[in-house]
Amino acid sequence: MLGSRLARRIVLPLLILLAALFGVLAWVAVQIAEDRVEEELRLSADRVAHALDRISLAPEHRAGILPSLAGLAGSELVVVGPAGRFSTLGDEPPSDTVLGDGALVVNGVEYRALSRHAARGPDVYYVLTPEEHIAQRRLDVLVPVLVAGACGLLAALVFGLLISRAIVRPVQALAETARRVALEHGGEVRVTGARRSPGEIGDLEEAFERMLAAIRQSEAVLRETERFAALGRLASGIAHELRNPLTAIRLAVESISTGDAKDREEAVRVASAEIERLDRTLNELLHYVRPRPLRLEEHDLQGLLADAVLLLQPQLDHLQVALTLHVSEGATVRADADRVRQAILNLVLNAAQAQPEGGSIELRGSAGRIVVRDKGRGIPDKVRESIFEPFVTTRAEGIGLGLAVVKQVCDEHGFTLRFETGADGTTFFIEWEAGS
Repeated sequence: MLGSRLARRIVLPLLILLAALFGVLAWVAVQIAEDRVEEELRLSADRVAHALDRISLAPEHRAGILPSLAGLAGSELVVVGPAGRFSTLGDEPPSDTVLGDGALVVNGVEYRALSRHAARGPDVYYVLTPEEHIAQRRLDVLVPVLVAGACGLLAALVFGLLISRAIVRPVQALAETARRVALEHGGEVRVTGARRSPGEIGDLEEAFERMLAAIRQSEAVLRETERFAALGRLASGIAHELRNPLTAIRLAVESISTGDAKDREEAVRVASAEIERLDRTLNELLHYVRPRPLRLEEHDLQGLLADAVLLLQPQLDHLQVALTLHVSEGATVRADADRVRQAILNLVLNAAQAQPEGGSIELRGSAGRIVVRDKGRGIPDKVRESIFEPFVTTRAEGIGLGLAVVKQVCDEHGFTLRFETGADGTTFFIEWEAGS
């Protein structure tokens, strides 16, 4: 049932198209036949005129040679000149007939006349071809063209039928597969949308709608599961990020209460640094989840980068990572200072953590570019494509939001963020159109 309806919907338009093509082909064939016959008539007239020009006969002897030429040309001939009118049309020349190019009726017979002037002399030659002969010649030219075209169209029809069968079977199989998928994923799902197409295409659409509805139900459950899994990863990452600073703060408080003055001073410094770290982690999370509107102003790049380095210096010292800062004189950036500073902090801290045994970081700023280069081991291949996605991290601890926040800040400002990485380290580039 499905296959027969679909086949009809394919074959009927194909038949209509083929009929139109056949009509166009017939018209083209008629034009071709007409042009070819006209060309043959012109060539025949040229040949007759050339033959008469080459035959040097007295005018009174032309009547004897004209029938032979007429037989060769398949036409009637009339020669008109000062010596009189000589014709193959009958015993009496048609003296009352006005000769000229085009259709002509002589003694009740229709002719097509073509004239040629003698090359040497005032004579005019008329070649009169019966319309009956022209029609037969036209038919002789037309029939092979039409037969060839009809054969081609018939072959196209057969090919179309084969194609329709090749389409119908996969469509049937696809519709059946869609129904099975719908049943497997969600049972008998009702489709409330109206069918957009009739027949089997509509059946296929309905089957796919059922399948998609069932898949959507499954996806909703999957998204809910993934959401809880993401919340679990986030909670675990936050726990890791908070545990170490809190432990360090607790030890610092104990040192303050039990140690000497030097120990207390160091404990206060450690506690302050860890509190700053906690604050940065929470701000990072809040900014990513609920970013505030940008406050764009023109800022000196030297001061912006120096502030970020100053905030991170205690941690860099603790990790035994040396940082060098180079900024081109006069370089500026139009940006939200707090957001860009947060991005720089994240990039520098990420570079420092990539060198757990100590190392160096190069931070450069120039017109339209900020570069952060480290000497770590590079970014593993498995996370390079997803390094800017949230919750992606190469460390055992951490929530994996640092580079995601950098990407978010760059996108907000219209900056370009890219990186180059290898065994000798990683370089991050923040780039923008200078002067914008």
